[in-house]
This record gives sequence, C-alpha cells and structure tokens, in this order.
Amino acid sequence: MSSGARVTSYLIPEVTPGITPTTGNWDTLRLTSNTLSPTVNTQVSDEITESRISQGSVATSADIQGDLVGELSFGSFDKLLEAAFYGTWAGNVLTVGDTRRTFTIAKNFNDVSVYTLFKGMHVSTFALDIPSDGKITTTFTMVGLDYADGDTNSVTPVNPPTTTPFMSNINVGTLTVDGQSLEGVACVSALTVNLDNSLQAQRCIGTTKLGPGAQIATEAAITGTITMAWSNRAWQIWKNTFTRLPIALSFPIEDSLGNQYIFDFPAIEVDGDLPNGGKRDLIEVTLNYTVAKVAPTVTRVPMVAVTAVDVSPATATLDVGDTQQLTKAVTPAGAPQNVTWSSSAPGVASVSSGGLVTAISAGTATITATSVADGTKTDTATITVS
Repeated sequence: MSSGARVTSYLIPEVTPGITPTTGNWDTLRLTSNTLSPTVNTQVSDEITESRISQGSVATSADIQGDLVGELSFGSFDKLLEAAFYGTWAGNVLTVGDTRRTFTIAKNFNDVSVYTLFKGMHVSTFALDIPSDGKITTTFTMVGLDYADGDTNSVTPVNPPTTTPFMSNINVGTLTVDGQSLEGVACVSALTVNLDNSLQAQRCIGTTKLGPGAQIATEAAITGTITMAWSNRAWQIWKNTFTRLPIALSFPIEDSLGNQYIFDFPAIEVDGDLPNGGKRDLIEVTLNYTVAKVAPTVTRVPMVAVTAVDVSPATATLDVGDTQQLTKAVTPAGAPQNVTWSSSAPGVASVSSGGLVTAISAGTATITATSVADGTKTDTATITVS
C-alpha cells in the first residue's frame, strides 16, 4: 500500500492470455513500486489545408508495460518467477522452459476509487540485484495485451500477502565457483542476475484489444555481473575471458526463518576489464557473465515446520531475588530454534530474552516461550514466588 491514493496491487493467473478469470483468488503483491501503465502511440496528420493549425493525431497502437519491483522474500514471487523462466516448479526446482504464463494484474487507487486491470501480462525481463550493503531487490518488467479501468473494484476474493521476512546481502551464503568456495580467497561484494525473454510484440488488426495481438518469446538471454575484490583467485577467474572456458557458479540465499533459494549456474562465460584505481581506492573487478548452453536452475527449500515447543522445568518455586534458568526444546531438530520469552506478571517474575527468570515479588507468573517461526507453537512454565 502506498500513501496518497492507497495503491495496492494484485495478481491472478490467466487460462487464456488477455482474459481475466471470473473465478479464483487474487494474490496480494508485496511491492515497493508498480509502474504499470498503458502508453498510446500516435501519429499526427500530414493533411495539407488552408490553415497552419495541426489537424490532430490518431492512435495507432498502445504499449502496456511497466515494472513490478519488490524486496526479495521467500514464496512472494514464485508465480512471477515461473513466468519469467517460462518454466514450472518441479520438485521445488525451476529452470528455463517453453511454457507461457500470463496474468491479469490489478493496480488499485483505493482512496480515489480508480481500479485498473492490466491483462495478458507477460514477464519480459527479470532482474535480481544483490548489493554490497542493502536489501536484495527483484524487478519484473511486464508487457501485456490489454487494459481496462473503472470505478468498481472487481478484485475478490483476495489472498493476504505472504509474511516471510525480506532479505539483504547478509542472507547470501557461500558462493562457489566450479564447486570450490570463494571464502577467504575471493571477496564478492555485489552480484546481479538478468533474464531477458526477448519478447516481440505482434501487432494484429481487426481485434478489440488495446494492445498487441500477441507477445512472442524468442531467445532467453541470461546475463549478470559479479563484483570481486582483486585477488589471485579473481585474476584466475578473469583469465577465462581469453579461453571462453565456462565456469560454474552457485550460491544460496537464506532468510532468518531458514527458507532458502539456491541459484545454480552450471555454465557461464565471463569477461571484463582489468581493474584500476587510485592510491586510496579498493581495487575491484567487475566480471560480466553470460549463461552458455546449460540452463540455470533455482531451487527453493522451505524451512522445516515447527511442530512443538517444550519448556523445562514446567514449574518452579523461588524466593524473592532468586533466579531460575528455563530451557526450551523446539521440535523437530531441523526447525528454526528461536523463541521469544514473556511473563504474564513481570512484577512477580521477569524473564530475559535467554529464558532466565528473576523472582521479583510474591505471587504466581506464567512464563511463555513462543516460536519465532510459528507463533501458534508455545509452551509455558509456572513460577511461584514466596
């Protein structure tokens, strides 16, 4: 939701490109920017008249396009990723395919009761930007077939937005080149991924659509950049510029709950200029890469769900001023282990973020441990202070 006109965005997959489904739920998009807009192309009249005044213009076509920009969070953009790759999540693995997926995307200006629909929206390009210090962002450049608007909201029913945490550069795990870790031998400071489906608009006369008759995907061009501190290992990778020998690049991105995306590029060709800089500069090299012959994959690894939280001891009796360390066990062992501690009566017994209880005054308090990953999973201990 944006301020001013309360701009909200929603998405629903289409069965027939350009036709908005009449059944099914709309997904709420978690975006930082939605620049979708119809742009009408015109030509002015060349008619010769007695007047020097322009004879006006005529609409010839319309481009329906724009960017959907968001902060990367697990599960929030999986449908758009499928559309970008023209693929299908199979066993939680996605790669480049030939399956066209289109959406109707709603861009609602709620405060002013203006509701717009962008139909037959294809993912033209996808970009992933991992900065040296900051949030990881995704950009889906969309192109479509038709546009409609009105003063009645037709977006219903609606799925709520995902609640997974967004990710930053510190969520990137160990990068490997040809199966060997770069930790300690090559410092990667930034990385980008770009996928261009090379869509071409096919104009058709005799249709009722505002936009083109079709969007045709051609080559899937996958490129990007890797920025590295200049080192012996960086130099060895850079030298592949001359041999055109492909390298394999892989890296995971894991959020604070344990959800992961693993990006695997089995064969990329690199090139770039030798680095330079002044005496106060950090010397870095920016390698441009292009995927060659072997399609990359994205693997999603959902966190292990928490099934239970157990607090021990379940009861304790303390004198004022005493302390008692409570321990928690989260099952299964592979699930996120973090919990938050709270007291029903902090004036009787307080509890620290690590589960240490301090007796304050006479009475009874219930100490609760709540799973950070799943707030429905809790357990308690009863503390009596005498």
